[in-house]
Amino acid sequence: MRSLRTLSATGLLAAALLTGSAALAAPLDGTAVPAASAGTDPFAYRRGPVTITQHGVENRDGVLVRDITYAARDGDPVRAYLVEPVRKGHYPAVLYLHWFEPPNPTSSRLEFLDEAVARARQGAVALLPDLTFPWSIDVVGDQRDVANVVAQTVRLRRGLDLLTARAGVARVAVVGHDYGGMYGLLLASVDQSRVSAAVAMNVDATFSNWFATFFLGLSGDATIAYEKLFERVDPIRFVADRRGVPLLFQFAEPDFFVPDSTRRTLVSLAAEPKDYHLYPDAGHELDAAARADREAWLSAHLGR
Repeated sequence: MRSLRTLSATGLLAAALLTGSAALAAPLDGTAVPAASAGTDPFAYRRGPVTITQHGVENRDGVLVRDITYAARDGDPVRAYLVEPVRKGHYPAVLYLHWFEPPNPTSSRLEFLDEAVARARQGAVALLPDLTFPWSIDVVGDQRDVANVVAQTVRLRRGLDLLTARAGVARVAVVGHDYGGMYGLLLASVDQSRVSAAVAMNVDATFSNWFATFFLGLSGDATIAYEKLFERVDPIRFVADRRGVPLLFQFAEPDFFVPDSTRRTLVSLAAEPKDYHLYPDAGHELDAAARADREAWLSAHLGR
């Protein structure tokens, strides 16, 4: 994200320690979200078969890149690439979640496509969905933003339904960058029984920070009130509860969008096992060294 997005760590530890009790309103796409209260799972949904519609397929030297939509909650279509080896077999899978960098074309399912194809050649399946909040659904500054974080997370949980239902898939990793990485941190906790490993690249600790500063221009008491809306869904509240899911943090140093204080707080609160890599002057997009480390780490944890 090259836009002028100044960040602060205001309320960061408070967000990690306080419990919110606000009900979640309906998201902008009309999908109903139940009210949440202390002790309930805000990301709860009903698992089931996933309907896939294929719009096209390309064979890239033994790797099939399928252009698909899959049905999320209430049939909401999610556009994605499904990447898999032509040869049938037992493979691990990776759910890749892209960053927010419009109008860059990689601010979409395209960001990790080359990585997914390379991994498929080694023997892996990958799902690369287009994320929608805040990409194509606007941040508005009230409970609807929280509801849309929940709705986006559930769409991704349906992606896990799709991957785990594929014949031969046994282990699934989640790789995410920027907002995609924040959603990935949520999945590593709420779906810890299905997620075998997770990679978080240049992530923030709370959704409200970037929304309030970059999208809404809030300050003072308005920022504090807005932050409190997200307390029950912020990544910083979930990183300590992964029950053994290995986690790799990858951060540029420096990164204008992720201050040192934010990075250090998030990493310190994350439970073990975790790895923490810094990349000097790599920029928010990170670099080839980060990709090489990420691919080696995934191979070690997925066995491919």
